[in-house]
Amino acid sequence: GVPDESIIGNTVQVKFLDINEEEGKLVISQRRALMENQNTDLNRGEVVSGTITGLRQYGAFLELDGGVAGLLHISQISYDRIDNLESLFKIGQRCKVMILEHDKSNGRVALSTKTLEPSPGDILKDMQSVFDNAEETAKKYHERMDAERQAREAAAKDIVAGLGGNVGESGGDALGTVADSIESILASIVSDAPEGENAEANAGSE
Repeated sequence: GVPDESIIGNTVQVKFLDINEEEGKLVISQRRALMENQNTDLNRGEVVSGTITGLRQYGAFLELDGGVAGLLHISQISYDRIDNLESLFKIGQRCKVMILEHDKSNGRVALSTKTLEPSPGDILKDMQSVFDNAEETAKKYHERMDAERQAREAAAKDIVAGLGGNVGESGGDALGTVADSIESILASIVSDAPEGENAEANAGSE
């Protein structure tokens, strides 16, 4: 949250980020110190619980169980559009989130709830149900990602195998074959987002 006079007189651990001797200024970070002293390992894709500690236009800050702070960016809350965070979350509210990234060296944890939505927009319709079924939904999400990854790898192997044969048989069409293969590889790449978001992304690119 936003610091106020209640913190005056408290002793905290901090990490030096910048020292300007000429101007007599120090830039310090309590968050970095907390992160470096944490023994908690947060794995990408893990579902954890936390408490909302602050709301901004760009997202919500959470303190995860164990004391690590993280950011739930507004783009990672739901596949549906979010207009007002204060109408969705309250300070002190308990939530379940998925770890997207844990950058311990920079003291940053990126979180997501949209990956826990069984269907796009569920976090807006029935948030508690999303949290109640978070682990099950996350398991299905990881299974889908693994299946798509394996499909991409298999498609790439097939294309490479086919490319080798075609180039050997027709040297004149080698460049055309390579171009076609590249297009096929690009087409085979499947986004991690559900179909609804893919459609929106495609529409935006057009």
